[in-house]
Amino acid sequence: MPLIFSQELDFPTNRVLDWLSFYNADYRKYTGLNLKDDFSFSDKKITISLGGINNENSIKIKDKNLDNVNPFPVWFRRPNIVSNPFIADFEYENTYPENLFNYALKQRNTVFWNYLGYKLESDNHLGSFKTISLNKPIVLELAQKFGLTIPSTLITNSKDDLTLFFETNNKRIITKSIEEIIPDYKHYINNEEYFYFYQITNLLESLDNTPSKFAPSLFQEYIDKKYEIRTVFVDGKCYSACIFTQINEDTKVDMRNRKANHFTRYMPYKLDSEIEVGVLKLMNHLELNFGVIDFIKSINNKYYFLEINPVGQYGDVSLYCNYGLHKKIAEFLIKNED
Repeated sequence: MPLIFSQELDFPTNRVLDWLSFYNADYRKYTGLNLKDDFSFSDKKITISLGGINNENSIKIKDKNLDNVNPFPVWFRRPNIVSNPFIADFEYENTYPENLFNYALKQRNTVFWNYLGYKLESDNHLGSFKTISLNKPIVLELAQKFGLTIPSTLITNSKDDLTLFFETNNKRIITKSIEEIIPDYKHYINNEEYFYFYQITNLLESLDNTPSKFAPSLFQEYIDKKYEIRTVFVDGKCYSACIFTQINEDTKVDMRNRKANHFTRYMPYKLDSEIEVGVLKLMNHLELNFGVIDFIKSINNKYYFLEINPVGQYGDVSLYCNYGLHKKIAEFLIKNED
């Protein structure tokens, strides 16, 4: 019986569930919103037992032993969403400074969630309980190590170094989020602020408004591109789409800048074999069997690796390129149930 950790309204998850239902496969979906979920434990007793003379290890929630779930196939689609509701409304009792109380609770529950994920993760899993985001500089350096070309990149909080980088790259560079921290605080800000601070890559053609001091930020050379390539990596295989973002002025720098209901053209695409080999080595090194990987192909016909999102959206690539990835994921979960 597949166990699926995701969020309630994640479209790709629900399409996979449609296929599981089509195959009459039993499954359990955990979103953290259902109080009956085995793994939402704000009102339940939790016990982990380890060691002793008999080396008997066990994990129980409301007296239910979970050791027998290990053989089940598990899809860690968006497990961080599930772990958030683990924080219950405890009464403040001066255990910690009041402003650190919720942080302390979250850290304690994180220990439990990580152990639970460790127990659930086996050869029969897709995605990762522990890797929901990646360190971009580390991934870029590893990509180089495994033969992938990356844009010239600078991470700095120095305007002097940024100015030199800017001039070296023909006074056209881009900047984008170095870390995806905004989603945890999305409910504090309006949609326009969220869109600007979290999602969009910005083109810089002047540094006139740049302060002398700023937080460490990521900058890259601007590369004139023919098109973008999005590759969905599933269980050792690459499913790629060529995305013609250069047709529309709004999407030239970042395809997510398109207006609602504005269509962007996709076509099935086959990466060069040496690029796919590099992707496989990189994903194996990161211990990931699922991820959404972004490339661009320049007007000079060079591939540039950009980043990996281990919980990225893949529905557009599946739909427009007729890859049937929702069906393939459902079949992966059913196959690995045996």
